[in-house]
Amino acid sequence: MKSQSLDAVFVVAGTTIGAGMLGLPMAIGFLGFKVSMVLLLVMWALAFYTSLLLLEVNLQVGTGLNVNMMVKKVLGRGGQVIAVLCLAFLLYAVLVAYVTAMGGIIASALDVSGDAFSTGLCAVGFSVAMAVIMFCGTNAIIRFNSLFFMTMLVAMAVAFATLSTTVNTTVLLNSVPNYDYLVAAIPVLFASFSFHFCIPSITSVVGTNTRQLVRIMFWGTLLPLLCYMLWLFLSLGSVPMDQIVNMSGSVDALIKSMCNGSVVIQTILSVFAAFALVTSFFGVALSLFDLMAETLRRGNSAKERMGTTFIVFVPVVIASLLAPGGFIAALAHAGAALAVICILLPCAMSFKLRREAKAAAKKIAYMTPGGSMGIATAAVCGVVILVANYV
Repeated sequence: MKSQSLDAVFVVAGTTIGAGMLGLPMAIGFLGFKVSMVLLLVMWALAFYTSLLLLEVNLQVGTGLNVNMMVKKVLGRGGQVIAVLCLAFLLYAVLVAYVTAMGGIIASALDVSGDAFSTGLCAVGFSVAMAVIMFCGTNAIIRFNSLFFMTMLVAMAVAFATLSTTVNTTVLLNSVPNYDYLVAAIPVLFASFSFHFCIPSITSVVGTNTRQLVRIMFWGTLLPLLCYMLWLFLSLGSVPMDQIVNMSGSVDALIKSMCNGSVVIQTILSVFAAFALVTSFFGVALSLFDLMAETLRRGNSAKERMGTTFIVFVPVVIASLLAPGGFIAALAHAGAALAVICILLPCAMSFKLRREAKAAAKKIAYMTPGGSMGIATAAVCGVVILVANYV
């Protein structure tokens, strides 16, 4: 694979792997390992298919156009308003989840996790550090992201190798699923594959080679899927279900339960969790920064960048302080917004563009396989995910 394509795969994978991965054991651990694997495969297939729909739309309306402008060109002003509101809600919710989780991890490293004030202060400190990097510009973010992503892969490999000796396969495979939590887990599951908003950036860099782009989407989503499966194998094989129930969505509590009292394992897991969150944080924060700058028509001067940085981070800090235990809840809300942004809108845009192309006897350069039935099936899945968060 070419270096450019490999970089694009890392962008997709790095954006995908983050808070969603850390929250999976607590979100679907009640369902057992085997049911969780099936659900992961279904969500991966849905995310991959809808990414191809969004890619199809992007190649037709203008390579590199962001989701906001794509929706405006295809669905008009009303669709654009819905897209901007849902995208902003999604990105803010994900960032709140990241800041909340990082606050707990940093507080644990400093041995102050039992104090709510100190944990909140750690979350604020992390936010300030990320805001400074964001203010410095895209080049600084790319440099930090590449460094953190490689560090995360190393830490993940070491963590997985270390934890493999603690897995109880008998308990893992014989666990009885509790389907009472199935509906609540669906939005969190889909939120674990949130990368669609970076597709325009990839097409602007890679170009219009559809075969290359499809391969990037496939490998960029397959890598997180494999990581998720292995992570669930290790975590659900190390932590009993009754302990997961009492974690209240705390990443720090999950890490402590998995390490079995080993300071070395806890340190490795904490490093992996921190860098997994940070690499995904950069992609999400940059997307929100660009969205706010474009929507509010803010320039790129130092003063305006400072103002946009405040617009991005202040609401996130406030929300994380008001709901310090809202990690899983934030991911669930993100999953609901993702259902609109990454499923329903791409389905609507693709369907409309195909009808217009057929009426004008115009050939589409790239069309996602599956036809109208595929679009309809994906749309139904999107509605299910959206409704699941509020029932």
